[in-house]
Amino acid sequence: MYFHFLIYRKVCVNPDILFLQEVVDREIEPIDKLQSLYNIYYSNKGCQYYTAILVSKMFDVEKHDVIHFQNSGMYRTLQILQGSIGGLKVFLLNTHLESMKEHRSQRCAQFSFCMDKCREIIQQNPGCLLFFGGDLNLRDDEVSRIPEGVKDAWESAGGDLKTKFTWDTRHNDNKQGYFNARLRFDRIYWHAPLNKVQFSLEGRQRIRSCLCFPSDHWAINATFSAV
Repeated sequence: MYFHFLIYRKVCVNPDILFLQEVVDREIEPIDKLQSLYNIYYSNKGCQYYTAILVSKMFDVEKHDVIHFQNSGMYRTLQILQGSIGGLKVFLLNTHLESMKEHRSQRCAQFSFCMDKCREIIQQNPGCLLFFGGDLNLRDDEVSRIPEGVKDAWESAGGDLKTKFTWDTRHNDNKQGYFNARLRFDRIYWHAPLNKVQFSLEGRQRIRSCLCFPSDHWAINATFSAV
């Protein structure tokens, strides 16, 4: 069993699961054109930007919830998709936590809430497969309350420094005014009977027509397997 997973703001490969952040209304049409390949679920359309989960047609989707963070001034949410594949319960949690250094307290509280939700799901569904991730905007010292058995994909893949920084203004010049900022904002956590992870970053080639990158973040591209 394996799952090919992508966290990104643009669709660039063909994984089983996609977590998108900062989707805007003008991008809906090209995303919706993927409906022949994916079931597509959005969080809070109509806001300035929002998140989306795309899952392969092999998933039997049972429920989609959107939780609005009560402490967010940026309309941030936690998307939860519940389903199954081959008799295995699957939970997908996608989020975009509060941005910028000055909103540390809100972001930390949101991350703790997400970890508590992961813990609750795992306790109520022993043996389930759970993926949680997105643009978490986290600094390393803001990580806390990780449930037992939940792993960080980058760390489990060996923690290669070449794939650590998903927001890297040293090499990505889409965002001006941030000099040599290198942070691991985007992360995937998982709980599952899977123990091997292949981890890479995508979106590091410029678009020829505009000479910019697809996003100011690199994409996480991860494959999880049992062997």
